[in-house]
Amino acid sequence: MRIGVVLCVWALSVGALAPPASGQTVARASYLNVVAHQDDDVLFLNPDLRNSIAARRANTTVFLTAGEAFQPDGPGRAGDPPLATCRDDRTVDREDYARCRQLGARAANARMAGVPNTWTQAALRLDTPEGPYWAEEHTLTARPDVRLVFLDLPEWADSTDDASRPCAGTPKLPGASLNRLWADERGTCSMVPSGTVLWADDVRNPVHGKAHLVHLLQALYQRYRPTVVRTQDPDPDQRYLDPTWLHDHNDHVTGARFAVEAARGYGRALRIVPYRNYNIAESPVNLDSGKRAEKTGDFAAYDLWDAFSEPTGPYATWPERMIHRDTTGTRWVSRNQDGRLQAFAVQGGALATWWQTPGGWSSTSLATPGPLSAGLAVTETGDGRIQVVGRRVDTHEVVTTAQRSPNAGFGGWVSLGSPNPGSTQVGTPVAARGPDGLVRVFVKNAGGGLSHQAQQADGTFPAVWQDARGTDLHDGLAVGVGPSGGLEVFGFAVSGGTGGLRHWSGTPLTLRPAPAGPQPSGPPSVARSRDGRLDVFFRLAGDRGGAVGRTWQLADGSWTAVRDDLGGQGGVGAPAVTDAPAVADARVLVFTTNRGGGVSTTRQAADGGYATPWSDLGGFIVGQPASAVDPAGRVVVFALDDNGGLTVRRQRAAGGAAGFEDRVALPAP
Repeated sequence: MRIGVVLCVWALSVGALAPPASGQTVARASYLNVVAHQDDDVLFLNPDLRNSIAARRANTTVFLTAGEAFQPDGPGRAGDPPLATCRDDRTVDREDYARCRQLGARAANARMAGVPNTWTQAALRLDTPEGPYWAEEHTLTARPDVRLVFLDLPEWADSTDDASRPCAGTPKLPGASLNRLWADERGTCSMVPSGTVLWADDVRNPVHGKAHLVHLLQALYQRYRPTVVRTQDPDPDQRYLDPTWLHDHNDHVTGARFAVEAARGYGRALRIVPYRNYNIAESPVNLDSGKRAEKTGDFAAYDLWDAFSEPTGPYATWPERMIHRDTTGTRWVSRNQDGRLQAFAVQGGALATWWQTPGGWSSTSLATPGPLSAGLAVTETGDGRIQVVGRRVDTHEVVTTAQRSPNAGFGGWVSLGSPNPGSTQVGTPVAARGPDGLVRVFVKNAGGGLSHQAQQADGTFPAVWQDARGTDLHDGLAVGVGPSGGLEVFGFAVSGGTGGLRHWSGTPLTLRPAPAGPQPSGPPSVARSRDGRLDVFFRLAGDRGGAVGRTWQLADGSWTAVRDDLGGQGGVGAPAVTDAPAVADARVLVFTTNRGGGVSTTRQAADGGYATPWSDLGGFIVGQPASAVDPAGRVVVFALDDNGGLTVRRQRAAGGAAGFEDRVALPAP
């Protein structure tokens, strides 16, 4: 479909949820995990990594550096160093230490796969415009869909001069190899760890500059054909850690930037999922006890081979947490004026959309002004059009597009600017229609407060942001319509390692006392009960990590002081919720990503409480689900799968007690 073509109007009684037409194919899900060091995948991408391995997805992890740290140059060896050598932090040389870390990565990945730690290793030739590059590919024997690729570039702390070795044309000066490549200041030369297939011939590779490493990664993308790329954090939160390390490890940040840059030239629908790193230690524990134990065990399998990591300090805190750098949000589905539901997702920086038709579903990709971050906000305007709001990852400005008319195609994009122009720390936008029919847009600003702007009467936005104050916010806001019809905004904040809620309401938007309740570990979601009062949901922290908590409004508009723990089936990320539909037996429904990577649900009880047991709806998804109500009053839950498509499940009938139909899988546009 061409952008802007009017979508057909159809009778509300149809409501079809049919599978895609015959002849459409679904891509095979494949993950490429790009990290700097040999423990970064198990520490920061896990348990998502373990879940995708357990789901029998192809997983290839690319380690950009050899991880040899500040160890002295040595003779190395043709075979593997013994464990005792790997554990001796006084004498292990950089060739042996790099190999020890490879052995640790293999042990951890074999443990996550639940198979013997037996691997085959082979030289891997990567052809680029700059010439061939020889990397290493290690394949898990019992699970050949699990692979590790080592590029063996010098890591940040390596100060060894390689000018006397092959690659003399690109001598490596001390330190910060990836950072120097990203800045295009100089090239570098790979090293050869002990015990590898490259050792006998001393195969070293020059990397001439930024473009060369981007081309190497693009060659890996073309070889493994990922549908999901996981990276580390390309722009860490500047409120945390030492700024001389880019607020994280230099290799983490620049490695993530290389991975994202390479993905832009990939030419295939791709979901990019970045993860926070060192600074997760400064947030509340968010994994359930079972996942914490698994992750701790996975890291211990690696740690056995690393003389410089230890099961104390931050190494003990990271396995208790996993935090995505960008949230998909839970408000990426809307309803056309004629009742048809429409979903939106970011794929490879572009915007994909799926909408109902009389025969099932159609989809297309919409042009964007630049690459978008994963999070979207979708709402309806006062005249019945769908409005989409996102954030560009190149200019970091907030942008929006809307249907040209109700039920129609979309017009051009408009920039709303940024409350902090040029800053990478402005959060994922959320949007909602106010009581006057005009759309309001809200973001976490770079200072950790709340900024917002309102649509004008002529439908335009002023691109001038108002500061509603607040402190310590993290990404992931929620907006609800209160009993009086006004907008109420909620956010998740962290102060001194403790999570809390923030709440704004009124005109002008005013920061209110925080609602009571158990400590949250992540962003909130808000739903309107059948009597008009708001319920706020969030993940719990600490020993209740993975469970869902709730606080709620009382009849007079104040907030309860009672704590409510809804339980759950693990997982991280904001719950997706639906306002109680305008039907008999109207109830709020709650959906979460669960500990296995699928979707779980619970629902409001008939008495307004939440004593209903959780149900596992299955599937395997990326990000957070979203939900909406169709014209018949049935709740429909949507989830992004890991092959670029969309899955949809609808209630069998209207009303809170009704179950769900089978899942329908829709391919990528």
